[in-house]
Amino acid sequence: MSKTVTLLFAHGGGFCKETWEPIIRRLKGSSVLQAVDTQFVCFDFKYHGSNRDESVAATIDLKHPAGPRVHHPAVDLTTWTSAQVLQQTRELQSANVDTPLIGIGHSMGASALWNVETQYPGTFAGLILFEPVYGNPNSGVMTNSDAITGFLVSITLQRESSWPSRAAAEEHLRNYKNFAAWDRESLEAYIKGALVEDKVTNKTVLACSPPIEASLYCHKLMHLNDHDLMQPKCKIFFHHGTRTKIFFPSIFKEISDKWPHIYTMENPIANSSHVMVLEKPAESAQKILNNLQQLEPFHQEIVSDEESHARL
Repeated sequence: MSKTVTLLFAHGGGFCKETWEPIIRRLKGSSVLQAVDTQFVCFDFKYHGSNRDESVAATIDLKHPAGPRVHHPAVDLTTWTSAQVLQQTRELQSANVDTPLIGIGHSMGASALWNVETQYPGTFAGLILFEPVYGNPNSGVMTNSDAITGFLVSITLQRESSWPSRAAAEEHLRNYKNFAAWDRESLEAYIKGALVEDKVTNKTVLACSPPIEASLYCHKLMHLNDHDLMQPKCKIFFHHGTRTKIFFPSIFKEISDKWPHIYTMENPIANSSHVMVLEKPAESAQKILNNLQQLEPFHQEIVSDEESHARL
């Protein structure tokens, strides 16, 4: 097992690093990874999980014509998530010189990975992206983006986020109707990382509070021009769910058709929404495995194995 690789996982807004555990468990059990020494790295973005930060209060604006909006430093989403991903990559590359780094991300995490590779080409040996938050509101494709933002902010602000005990919090989340479609293992992983104990109130709370999470949905969408889209030096795979409301396949198909040597638009995951990685961890893991087999060093090991069998 001379080949080594690092897989860096970046979670979506409102989630935590633990939500990747059901997928990682499946990846570790796959024969695809057996020939390569694979390191799995997950981290919590700022304001999430172990990186909870309530130092700046969010303010709610109820006067916006398209629905409520929330103001908070977290709204500058692309900037700070990309900076945090870049920090992660530099630390990993410093500790593991010459080890390929493959990024796997969901939602805002996917966008941050993509943006870093665009700004620093060659950072990654491949990117596997589940519904990166991306688009141009003025393109004519995203005509309802304001309404979607208003809806997401409204339902997030209504969410319960504080409980007298961890047991009460866990009971609430296990029965929360908005999480009913989630895989049960994924839900338990989320519960493990998303709940923290507030030292001031002695209550169990969501690490990413509803107002801060709602501010994430008020961000300016990441949008890349043709020059930027041509910069990545690795293969990039796009995945989405058939029931998604905030991912626009036509935008990504156009990108993939224009630069097929970089981008690949994969078939959607059936019966899943924007949070397919929590609803369908088995299918998501299989998508990742399929893509890994097209990336080095996994592809090289598969080719070598096939050549060995051919000589027998």
